[in-house]
Amino acid sequence: METHISYLLPVIGNLARYFIFAGIPFLIFYALYPDTFSNNKIQSRLAKHKDFIREILHSLQTIGILAIVGIVLVFSPLRAYTQMYGEIQDYPIWWIPISIVLALVIHDSYFYWMHRTIHHQSLFKWFHVVHHKSVNPSPFASYSFNFLEGILEAMVGPIIFFLVPMHPISIFLFTLLAFIINVYGHLGYEIAPKWFRRSFLFEIVNTSVHHNLHHKKFRGNYGLYFRVWDRLMGTEHPDYVKEYDLIQARRFGQKETSSSKQWILPMVLFLSLTGSSIYAQQSIEGTWFDEVNGGIISIYEQDGNYYGQLLEATNPKEQALIEGKSIHVLYDFKRTEENAYCCGMIFQPRRDIRVSGNLVLVNEQTLRVEGRYGPFTQRRTWKRIKEEQSPAKGD
Repeated sequence: METHISYLLPVIGNLARYFIFAGIPFLIFYALYPDTFSNNKIQSRLAKHKDFIREILHSLQTIGILAIVGIVLVFSPLRAYTQMYGEIQDYPIWWIPISIVLALVIHDSYFYWMHRTIHHQSLFKWFHVVHHKSVNPSPFASYSFNFLEGILEAMVGPIIFFLVPMHPISIFLFTLLAFIINVYGHLGYEIAPKWFRRSFLFEIVNTSVHHNLHHKKFRGNYGLYFRVWDRLMGTEHPDYVKEYDLIQARRFGQKETSSSKQWILPMVLFLSLTGSSIYAQQSIEGTWFDEVNGGIISIYEQDGNYYGQLLEATNPKEQALIEGKSIHVLYDFKRTEENAYCCGMIFQPRRDIRVSGNLVLVNEQTLRVEGRYGPFTQRRTWKRIKEEQSPAKGD
């Protein structure tokens, strides 16, 4: 009977850790005091209840995978090949914190390269698309993976325990600390203290803004605990520090300088006097027709980024597939020059893939869409649809 109870401990432990250390932050920030922490909110958009339910259900699957791996490592003959030790006097007491730090470093390195690999266009939909359904993640997204990614996430356990001597105390503290940091990364709110920005830790350790930006942009910021690999490999998102500083300025009450306020009103008056049509001609906002794929797309601006929502397909069969669904084909494009929009993601529904890309407003009526496939670039031309226009649907 005791053996059967022991087998249940990894399951119970993982469930308790998830619902306590993800549930309490969720209650505080999302259920009880969202208005109190409104200045801490990283993205202005709000997730929906169905998103939380999806995150919990997929997390329960991941918890099952983690528990099975833990049971195999502890109760099977594989235990003899691990570095786990039961007597605390087998190693000096100072080895416990050292082993925890080593485990975090190994986990972060494993996660960075595994995470970056499954973002490849040929692997993304098989391994990682479920996790990125949480564009605006909550604490419950911490374990929200599909089955295949859940296995990859769990495989770091055997790697660590085969390499690093760890006492059960070290294992407990490592898994708890790792999950708390994971929850912080998916919190959706920045809670780092003001002094953190000027400390050496900021140059090394990730923040909630860091990982939230990865969910928002679908690329860059692949590290879990540390910024080290992203900075070494040039994959840290260029807007990270700026986004972090904006959130902290809002939290701690740093106001605009008087000089910044002085030019806002004259600029608004100037634009209104010269006519808003000048700006409209330079904007990609509006409705566009993809002449190759036959789709009608509405491009809009939100929080300084541009998104494109697929409104309808001209092919009746394809229209039936998208009916009632919210499908975005453009994500997170930023205006970098007068008529250029850079570094967003393009979703191709027919092939179910996402690729990075750029947009170029050739003229008021023509938008060039450039998708990058590794070293190759594919270009499409979209035509602006005026309100009175409506392309004829195919048979």
